[in-house]
Amino acid sequence: MSLTKHPTYLAAALLTAFALAGTVGAATVPQPIVDAVRGRVVGWARSAPDWFVVYVNRKGGDWCGLRGASWRMALVETSRLPVRVIADRLIGGAMCGNDLAWVRAGRFSDGRHREVAFMLWATPSLGATSYIYRIDGGRFRRLAVFKGDRVVIRRGAVIVGFENRGRSPHGEIEDTYRFNGTGYQLARRR
Repeated sequence: MSLTKHPTYLAAALLTAFALAGTVGAATVPQPIVDAVRGRVVGWARSAPDWFVVYVNRKGGDWCGLRGASWRMALVETSRLPVRVIADRLIGGAMCGNDLAWVRAGRFSDGRHREVAFMLWATPSLGATSYIYRIDGGRFRRLAVFKGDRVVIRRGAVIVGFENRGRSPHGEIEDTYRFNGTGYQLARRR
């Protein structure tokens, strides 16, 4: 039986593949997700029922292939076929030395809302920036931005660490932020 002639079976097969991809490991993003995004997927996380993807929109110039390209993020819907991008947003311009450290999806702030987060290094000398976005009605709403060398996200709290006191804005080694219902507020500087 041909799956392409029977859309119900095709949908079931794709959804099974997506479910298995989540259990096999996070090392491989399913091909339909890659095909839905117009660019090179660099990081991803499952944000049930969708996938959150950070990608570079085109091949850039220079030796690293990033100059002139842009970092973007997308939310890819998989619950209805065809698999498609339902939200797409520019993060910023790309340049040599950029590196995506991590991508996560969860309910970070108050435990009730779907959220996504990622950490993007400009360069090792310039430092990194971490972003938390809330998924609200199929759109991204920026919740917080943190600049630091290490960022740990816990339910209701974010800990930002610095490699040394010279890399931090106020000479601290660690900042702790707590979610107050609308945003993150500095709770402790060490």
